[in-house]
Amino acid sequence: MSSAGAATLGFGALGAPAAFAATAPKLPGEVSRVSNVLTQKGRKLYDNIEVDIGGDRARLFIPQTISRNTTASVGAVWFYHAASSSHNALNGGFKYPGELVVDQNTIAICINAGGTQYTNSIATTAQKNAWTYLNSLYTVRRNFLRATSFGGSLACYTYGKKLIPYIRGLYMVNALYDNEWLYAYDTKNQAHVGDAYDNNQTLIKGTNPARISATPWTNSRVKVLVSDDAHPDNVVIPSKNGLALINKIKPVAADAQVMYHTLAHETPGFAHTDMMKTFAQWSA
Repeated sequence: MSSAGAATLGFGALGAPAAFAATAPKLPGEVSRVSNVLTQKGRKLYDNIEVDIGGDRARLFIPQTISRNTTASVGAVWFYHAASSSHNALNGGFKYPGELVVDQNTIAICINAGGTQYTNSIATTAQKNAWTYLNSLYTVRRNFLRATSFGGSLACYTYGKKLIPYIRGLYMVNALYDNEWLYAYDTKNQAHVGDAYDNNQTLIKGTNPARISATPWTNSRVKVLVSDDAHPDNVVIPSKNGLALINKIKPVAADAQVMYHTLAHETPGFAHTDMMKTFAQWSA
């Protein structure tokens, strides 16, 4: 996307490109930083920063167009990683879409959320703490959620339970919605959902996003990308997850979309640009 296009999207604070910030003050809990990184597409400067937030690690891409301690409102895209991954997914599979976010003068953030913890107390506490942390540094007034695979569980719970405010929408790719379904389906516990709850089905049920009624999803915006029937996703079955969420919220949602692909549980390349197009629509 061009810089001219960025000005029409309303993702974050706009303005002239910032100068190199080689001596920028450290963020609270900062662990490491790579400064003056250029995005692949828009050639925008950002800092790639790892922080510790109350014992949970997070990685942030901070555009150098955004300054701390300003009243100008900005946006943030929260990336929810797959099982057995971490906040460092922002340096991996989420790097390109994270940089597309930076091109729109918007913060990209991926929290570890305790690792593969789904929606247990470790994960939900990490989510709430990360919001408090980010909003203490920047005036964040637009939050977008982007989830892949088993990361969809925490993203759906965050939206449905409003663990953070100012959510403009959720974009899910082959993503989990029903923890109880996964527990019954994954009999070998390779997804570690049982581990996250000590195989206590009462705990799994208690924070299962699929147990949230339709009412809290009123005026929500959700788009799911799932593989079609001819190319089945046997890791996260769409009919039990993304499509089930859409069917529940469609009567009350402001926007409930489905897009199909042919790559089973793999993320299609078009998802990144479609994500940005969708977030732009929701930001308007």
